[in-house]
Amino acid sequence: MNESFERTLGRYLRRVAPTLRPGTVEGKRAAMRHLIGYLREHHSEIKRWDQLQRDPHIEGWLASLLRYKPATRIQKIRFLKLFLDDLVRWQWPQAPAPGLLRYEDLPPLPFQLPKPLPPDIDLAVQEALERADTVAANALLLLRFTGMRLGELRALSIHAMEGSDTQGFSLRVPIGKTHAERIIPLSPRAAALVEKIRAARGTRSRKRVPRRFAHYLVVNERGRHLGQQAYSWHLNKLTAHIQTTERIHPHRLRHTFATEMARARMPVFALMKLLGHRTPKMTMHYVEVAHTDLRKAYDHALEQIHIIDRVHTPNLPTAPAAPSNFATIQEVPLLFDALITRLESSRRDATTLARSGQLRRFIKRMRKARKDLYKLF
Repeated sequence: MNESFERTLGRYLRRVAPTLRPGTVEGKRAAMRHLIGYLREHHSEIKRWDQLQRDPHIEGWLASLLRYKPATRIQKIRFLKLFLDDLVRWQWPQAPAPGLLRYEDLPPLPFQLPKPLPPDIDLAVQEALERADTVAANALLLLRFTGMRLGELRALSIHAMEGSDTQGFSLRVPIGKTHAERIIPLSPRAAALVEKIRAARGTRSRKRVPRRFAHYLVVNERGRHLGQQAYSWHLNKLTAHIQTTERIHPHRLRHTFATEMARARMPVFALMKLLGHRTPKMTMHYVEVAHTDLRKAYDHALEQIHIIDRVHTPNLPTAPAAPSNFATIQEVPLLFDALITRLESSRRDATTLARSGQLRRFIKRMRKARKDLYKLF
């Protein structure tokens, strides 16, 4: 690679590394090296950062990213934009022209609804796991009753369960994807699963649980700490008899738990803490609003604000007094989420690009309004 590129990049990373996580530093290094590799292959005449131009260098590099998923492209573009902007702001010798990368270059992330298991399939999966009664099966059931990520389950300490029979049990989830610990309340059924998993550790092994696995809670009967692929294999094996076109994998157990809690009207911010999300927006991606729930929320909103009466009033009405039972105003953001979900479904079914574009722009405005509502309520 070009020495001048590398020297400036190394100096930059040494400056920002003390305030960043090691993974973030490596991500920045990889994004910049990806651009350097592209320039070396397609524009070998470029030797310094200050020689970069929007066209053809940056636009050509952006085109080379199209083979990646949107999330990967967003990460690389953001890292490179911050790097170039810092060079300009710090007035380094190799500072390029400002504005080479813009926020408009970021691709939109696809909005995907969660995929909870249908109730009958969910019940069949639970029954199959209960019949198996192995450490892997009980661990998968624990996923279903707590909404943990599979990586968090594997990292649980043998002393992760806290509390007592009188005060209730909870589970201390270690630092993982979101770089933060959290506490998950346990139902009696989930607490019993933790005890069963703990009691079955290494029971079929001639030796004790190996030292390198001794601090983990989920260690199977043979003293092994199963990998993520092993859980998928066990789930597929134990549910192979279920007649369904649904793809059953461990993360759908988390989706099912989150949807179940949302339908039980658990507050969004409480559900956010329970699932270990950083923002309510992340939580809403995991909350599916069924058509029946949407109809119920819509009818409830009409009843509360008397919208039908207002529409048929011939004259401009005076400001009505707030009804005495308007304590459920905190549910208005949830109504927005339900409407956005329904509009997204209509957008995907749109028969013309013009119609799809109209809905996409309207949904964007709805999401901005929803964000403002969350700040209020």
